[in-house]
Amino acid sequence: MGEAPALRDQYGQAWPWPPLAPEPGFPEGPDGGAEPTRCWLFFLPGAFTPVCTAELGWVDELAGRLAPAGIGLRVLSCDSVAVLRAFGDAHGVLTPLLSDFWPHGAAARSVGAFDERTGRPRRVSVLVDAAGRELRRVEAGPGQGRRLTDHLPAGETGSAGT
Repeated sequence: MGEAPALRDQYGQAWPWPPLAPEPGFPEGPDGGAEPTRCWLFFLPGAFTPVCTAELGWVDELAGRLAPAGIGLRVLSCDSVAVLRAFGDAHGVLTPLLSDFWPHGAAARSVGAFDERTGRPRRVSVLVDAAGRELRRVEAGPGQGRRLTDHLPAGETGSAGT
């Protein structure tokens, strides 16, 4: 996966790579207290864009449905921590929003999700394990959104957020 990216969430808290749990000292785990064994890295091209905003409408629901299976959800964008804080606050998002701002796009590059032409991540989700190995990938084309159900563990389905 290359060199470990330096990630910070919307509150400025440092996260390791892969971002299964925040660095020590975080008051409570974002996944209900238990550290996940796998994690979806949910890349957004940019906060406040129409498709990204629509997808953020269901990420908290997805995070809640993944947690019992030991799977975390981390939203990553090249936006700054301050922009992600404003974005999360404006939309009431509780799922960790991680800034891949500097070095610019390092996390996205490490999983082959960075678009060098636009300087932003593509709309890609990558499921990784604790060692950072890719287990699954979901991609959407330009201007298209991903579906909540595409991220669920095998055998689980649902109509919300599809």
